[in-house]
Amino acid sequence: MLGAARGSAVLRIALMRHLQELGIDSFDASILQKTAPRSLTQRVSRIAFGDDLAGIRYLSKHGHDIENWALFEPFQILPLESQPILRDDPDLERALQLYSLKFRV
Repeated sequence: MLGAARGSAVLRIALMRHLQELGIDSFDASILQKTAPRSLTQRVSRIAFGDDLAGIRYLSKHGHDIENWALFEPFQILPLESQPILRDDPDLERALQLYSLKFRV
């Protein structure tokens, strides 16, 4: 996971030259949470992709209670079972509220 201590240490070393070019003196997970320069987030993705990871998981800058997932292609998701999303689902309600959306039937 991006933001984990081990991941940040690996990225700090791998990105050292690029961080210097961007004028970033020290690197930690908060840099990526602050809408980091696009070139930096792209390099982080390339590092993860190059390590044969299926994708990356990171916490949203809109709140650490929101998980974001980026999957690298090609990928395959094999759902174990499907479940309907109920209108009163707490996660659905939170997403609707977060983005000022309304549910229409």
